[in-house]
Parts: sequence; C-alpha cells; structure tokens
Amino acid sequence: MTVKLPKAAIISDAWGFGLMETKPFPLWQVRYWAIRNKALVVPEYGAMYIAAFLKSRGVDLEVLNLMADVFDGEEWFRETEEGLPDEAISSAPIGGEEALRLMRENLEASLARARPDVVLFPISIYYVALHARELLRRIKEMAPGVLLVAGGVYSTMHPREIMEDGAADFVVRGEGEWTALELLQALGRGESDFSSIPGLTWRDGAGRVVGNPERERERELDLFPHIYTVADEFRIGRRHRLLKALNPLDDYIPGAGFLTSRGCPEECTFCLDPAVWKRKVRFHSPAYVREVLDYCWENFTEGERSFFFGDATFALNRPRLRALLATVKEVPYTYHIQTRADSLTPEVLEGLRDSGFGSVALGAESLDDRILREVVKKRTTSEEILGAVRAARSCGLNPILTFIAGLPGESRASLERTVEILRAEGIREATFFPLVVFRGTELYQTFLRTFPEEERESMRLNHWSEEFCFASDEFGSMRELIEYTECLNDAIRA
Repeated sequence: MTVKLPKAAIISDAWGFGLMETKPFPLWQVRYWAIRNKALVVPEYGAMYIAAFLKSRGVDLEVLNLMADVFDGEEWFRETEEGLPDEAISSAPIGGEEALRLMRENLEASLARARPDVVLFPISIYYVALHARELLRRIKEMAPGVLLVAGGVYSTMHPREIMEDGAADFVVRGEGEWTALELLQALGRGESDFSSIPGLTWRDGAGRVVGNPERERERELDLFPHIYTVADEFRIGRRHRLLKALNPLDDYIPGAGFLTSRGCPEECTFCLDPAVWKRKVRFHSPAYVREVLDYCWENFTEGERSFFFGDATFALNRPRLRALLATVKEVPYTYHIQTRADSLTPEVLEGLRDSGFGSVALGAESLDDRILREVVKKRTTSEEILGAVRAARSCGLNPILTFIAGLPGESRASLERTVEILRAEGIREATFFPLVVFRGTELYQTFLRTFPEEERESMRLNHWSEEFCFASDEFGSMRELIEYTECLNDAIRA
C-alpha cells in the first residue's frame, strides 16, 4: 500500500531569530560583531542533514529560513557608526526594530504560505534554548492544527521538559534521520500509537509523555545524503556570500565547511559529545568527502578559497586520513582542521602540509597538567600541546589554540602563567573562553554539587539561556569571570 506522507516544513534560523529577539549580553557589543554575524547567518547543520535525508526519501518538505529569506545584504550586518568603543552596543541595522518587524512578519507569512501538516523544529543551541521553547508555543498559536516535532541536541537532552511545555507533539532524540522519516510514515498511515519508533518521545491517548528506547546509530554514514544536496533550500549561496564578505577569514561557514565524521571517543568533562555520541565514532568515506568538496568548489566561489573540517576526529583514523589527504589535495582549497595535540605526529603534519592545509586548531583548555588530568580529563599534557604547536610551525602550519578560563581548581595565577608561556612561545592566535556548563556534561554535575539552586540562577548566561557560567571561588560573579577572560585575551595580543 502506498502511504501519502504529510506535507512537512522544517524551521531554519530559530537560533538567529532568538538572538535578534533577546539580544543577550555581551553578544551585541561591538567587540563581538564577527561572532554575532556568524551566529545570525549560519544555518543549523543538523536541520540540513534531516532535510537532505527526508528529501531523498520523497518527503514533500519546505525549508522556512527565518533569517536568510529576509536579510540578504551586507548592509544589515555592518556598523553604521564609526569609532564606537568595543563595549558599546552595535549600531548595525540587524539589531533594530525594522529588522525585528520584517523577521516576525516573515515567520507568520511563511507558515501561512507553506500550510504544512507537520513542522520540524531543531533546538540544538543552549545559549537561547528557552527562547526556542517559547517560539514553539508561538508557532502552535500561529498554526494550531499543525503537529510540531522538536529535535536536535538540546531536545535530545531535555525531551520531557519540551513535551511538558505543551506545544510540541513529538521530540526526536539523538540522530534524527530515520526517526523523523518513520514518524512521518506513521502519521501518513493515520496511526496514533508510536511506541514502535525508537528515539521518539510522544504523548499517548491519555496524555502521558512516553519516551521510547533509544535508536541505534546508523553504521553506514554514507547512506545519508550530504548537507549540500539541500543547499538551495537553505540559501547556502546567499549565506556563503554574506559571510565571505563580512567575516572573510572565519572557520566552518556554509559552503566552506563540513564534518567528515560523527562522534568522538574522548570523555572531556566540559563537552556534550560523550553524552550524545556515547564515545563512539563513525566516518564518512573519502569518496563521500570528495563529493562534498567538488560541489562546494564549483558552487561557492566568493572570497578566499578555504575549507574547514569541523570534526575533532579528522586525524584519528590513520589509514582513512592517508586516503582523505590523497583526495583532498586534488581540490585546491587551503584547508583547516581542529584536532588533538597527540594526533599531530611528524607523518601527519607532513601529510597535512603536502595536501594544502594551512592551520590546525587545538583545544588546549589549560596548560596546567593537574587541571588537564583531573578536571578536564583531556588525556594530554602541556608539553604535548606546546610540542605540537612547535612541530606544526616547523611544518609551515599555523597553530590556533583555545583555552577555558574558570575551570574548577585553576587559579588566576595559573591562567596568567599560561598567558606568559604563550607570549614566550610567540603564540598570538590563542583565545580564552569563560567556562559554561549545561546538562549532559560531567562538569554540569560538579556545578550542581557546588552551588545551591538559588545561586545557580544568577549564573545563567542570560534569561533565555540553558548555559550556566561556572564562576568558581576565584571569581565572585559571572560578569567578573567574563571580564577577566577578556583581559586574558587582550594580554595575549598586547
């Protein structure tokens, strides 16, 4: 029997929509213009994967781009006043009332035009996750007969709360391609019992929230069409053009970035990957990656021809890496990766250099060995990190480091020693970020044990956030940690 699948729409840019409506501190300060531009323009890549898979399976799916369908010119994102201090509020028109009006009108008009039976709504970014949950309720009011399906990383970690808000009819947990398709097929058959669909949270006939067992991860990643098969639907050409003009040297922008794997084998205590991926890794084949590179090279040509591989496991599997390097060198991008310091053996570095790679980003987190070992659980040492930096430089690659300020037990003196070491090594491309924690990470459990509930609320990054700034004994408040982090970054570049 042929099943008529319901007409579906998937929301893109809910994250950018939330940023524009909430304008959280400090993102709308002039100093953060590049980060803000990227946050507003980059789509949810998880939504692209879902859309690509559903499209390949014959689903009638429309993409509703809440930002990219409205703001297609650089003038929306550039400052209109010159000489504003870094701490001033941005003067870019994207922060004004006219931009808000156009964006809200576009949402209502898009829903009215598309008239979907089902709306798929990704929530992956914790920074304004509570706004996304509120937006779900607003969409329910705008389209009361539509079934709402939440998905994404945040939805995976908070399915019951989302269901208890009352707007969502379903939550797709974990890797969503097969679960979303099976749900649409069940709806097409007119079913009301969804207990046989792994990875789904739903509400039964009595109104009870039911969480089905988890879905086993797809082993053959190449079964999923790559994200650029839905490039037109997500306006990737427009997004690429904007970001190449606004943030010409930024990493992992649409049309110039890709993840060649899913998952991570590590257990870093600040990271969600151990909870989401269960320390398992699966890889796309070199042929699949080459297909992506060829498509992007031919279709997204603005600006510097660079490409960023966003997965931290890029150099993990050595036989695969050798095959990858052999194929990527045939597409003449300048490539950039992030990886672990202990992955950068002389053989790997020489292979990267000879295949057109320009930089390697390392998540160092700290140069205090006790913090790395006991707090972060990084399985590396400060000497390995610095040795990798020196080795990368000797091969003509540019090392880029990131650190976390505020890790439990790390003093200001330790952080300032790190800055001194970086300056002595001549490392200027290094950035500190304040420690933020969220449900699913090991450090979040430490946060819960450290602070009573009434104190935790004061550490919420903003009113709409589900991220908490872990202000340890070294810092009296969230604001103090954020400002100290800015001082560390200024000191590196002084």
